[in-house]
Amino acid sequence: MNNFFNIANLWQQFLDFMAVGGYVMPPLVLITIVLWYAITYRASLVQLNKSNPRRLVEKCLVKYNKNKSNKQAKTIIDEAVLLGVQIMHQHPDRIRKNLDVLYWDYRIALKQYKSLITVLLVIAPLLGLLGTVAGMIETFDSLQDMTFISQDGGIAGGISQALVTTQFGLSISIPGLLIHSFINRRQLVVEQELEQLIDIFSSKPHLQQAIIQKGKQP
Repeated sequence: MNNFFNIANLWQQFLDFMAVGGYVMPPLVLITIVLWYAITYRASLVQLNKSNPRRLVEKCLVKYNKNKSNKQAKTIIDEAVLLGVQIMHQHPDRIRKNLDVLYWDYRIALKQYKSLITVLLVIAPLLGLLGTVAGMIETFDSLQDMTFISQDGGIAGGISQALVTTQFGLSISIPGLLIHSFINRRQLVVEQELEQLIDIFSSKPHLQQAIIQKGKQP
């Protein structure tokens, strides 16, 4: 019962917070939801492996040559390694061409929602600024009419709206920008590892054989 009242109290506080911010608050809340969904999605794609690409290829070859089933791939690089090993055995003469085509889907996936996140990070503080301007206009109107407290909030309501919307817009954009930059750096690492895999799999025949033979070792 106490938990119900606590939830109801939090919900009421949230509604009061939304009311103070004015008409820009619903769009800001929507931006928050969409932004963090997109960031979470991108973060799940740029997970890194502890081992370097060549070591991952060797481990995958050991399982492949011993007819062991590989565990479900946890990262894009895991999937790319398994795909590259299959292409190496099935089409050894067209490895680079095939991998360039097949890895293109990974490159597209890594860029998904990137532009959307950038746009939302720009819009959020601008909406906060719009709310600030609206709040200051209300404040000056109240000063002109000498209305310190009115149904619309008066001077206090205008100042509150100006501060709340600015705070909310910045609280969305600042952490989002930091995490987005971190994800972009990881994206570059994953893209570089994909290029390394293509070079490893499409290296000269004697190098391919060396990798395969090493993979056969217990």
